[in-house]
Amino acid sequence: MNFDEPFFKQVMNLADQVKLKEKFGTEKHSSITVVGMGGSGVSGRIFSSLYQKEVVNVIDGYNLPDYVNKETFFIAESYSGNTEETISVVNQAKDRGIKVHAVTSGGKLADLADEAIIIPKGLQPREALGYLIMPLLNTFMEGDITDSDLQNAIVNARSKSDNIGKLAEKIVNSDKIPYVISWEPFTPISYRFKTQFNENSKMFAISHVLSEQNHNELVPMALNKNMSDRFFYLCVEGDMNSRNARRMDMVESISHVTFHRISPEGKTILEQLFYLIHYIDILTVQVAILRNYDPEDVKVLENLKKELSKI
Repeated sequence: MNFDEPFFKQVMNLADQVKLKEKFGTEKHSSITVVGMGGSGVSGRIFSSLYQKEVVNVIDGYNLPDYVNKETFFIAESYSGNTEETISVVNQAKDRGIKVHAVTSGGKLADLADEAIIIPKGLQPREALGYLIMPLLNTFMEGDITDSDLQNAIVNARSKSDNIGKLAEKIVNSDKIPYVISWEPFTPISYRFKTQFNENSKMFAISHVLSEQNHNELVPMALNKNMSDRFFYLCVEGDMNSRNARRMDMVESISHVTFHRISPEGKTILEQLFYLIHYIDILTVQVAILRNYDPEDVKVLENLKKELSKI
């Protein structure tokens, strides 16, 4: 695998991102709300799955729910600082007198926030995940973070480049739609995997989680015998002591489908998490390169934002 490809420089930047030490002051609060879209918003999804000590709500739209009030620890995440949905929600929060914490590289959000952590510019938002999630982890899970573990996770994932390259070739040669499944504590990773296929690889992809998948999509998987001709099945393994580990075995048995399994590596959940994040980024960028697409190119989204700004 040629890591000299330009976009890999952004992927490899994760090693610097996890060194970020900034955090918010933690005043008294009743719950946590994280607001964000796309590559910025996924940090909230991942954080909410990891942090179980308080209620964490994730908002990815234009409207602030009525339950969000002054007692809420409110965090807005937008890499550019100008995401219109996020700015809309922030303005509503300001109108309610809610203190706004923000993680951003600048833009309108930096000006609106009561407390802002400013992160470096120059990346695609989806490749700034480390910068976007570390302030959340530093603020609420600081005792669980070991710098060496996070760095080891990144180095370990990178060392799998030969295997990742072979998997990328299989995906491209299959000419199938990736179908990704996962379970706790990594349920958001299947969604992250899907969106990285979308933006990096320029591919449609499907994601689901156990055990919810068993209550709906398992039916067509089992009854339509040609599903394996349409989908490339991938599984991001979670807690192997969970009943969902057994469910995953049964999914394969019932549907007669074999999933390519990706196992998290590391001593802690955070180390395993960053291993998976880096593994998936490398894989989806390599798929783009093999498909002769520029993994950085998201002009479609940029043009949409320009057109919306005129309305």
